[in-house]
Amino acid sequence: MTHTTPSLRARALLVALALSAFQIAWLAVPAYACGCGAMVPHQGQRVVVEDETSAVRWNGRTEEIVMRLSVSGDVRDVAWVMPVPHRADVALGDPGLFTALDRATAPEWRTRHHFWPRDGD
Repeated sequence: MTHTTPSLRARALLVALALSAFQIAWLAVPAYACGCGAMVPHQGQRVVVEDETSAVRWNGRTEEIVMRLSVSGDVRDVAWVMPVPHRADVALGDPGLFTALDRATAPEWRTRHHFWPRDGD
């Protein structure tokens, strides 16, 4: 019977552990993640978020997120689960917020009838 040295056993164990770690990492598939949470309907019902828009305000201490979701499906009621770092207050937002933001950020067209830039351009 042959005796192996401790260093050979340690190397074999290290190789086996490395191969196992590689296989586990290879099998780990990244999951889709969404910061807006998830809508969970009743069993047998379907809900799809077609579009989402968010406005975020940070005052140095508190973050306020206003979300607009365009939803389709056959549900009347749905649970909305959103991950937050701490207990959060939830309320319905101002329905005119995104209309006002669209107006405030709309492109402004101006016609200039000169080639070279001038003061105020």
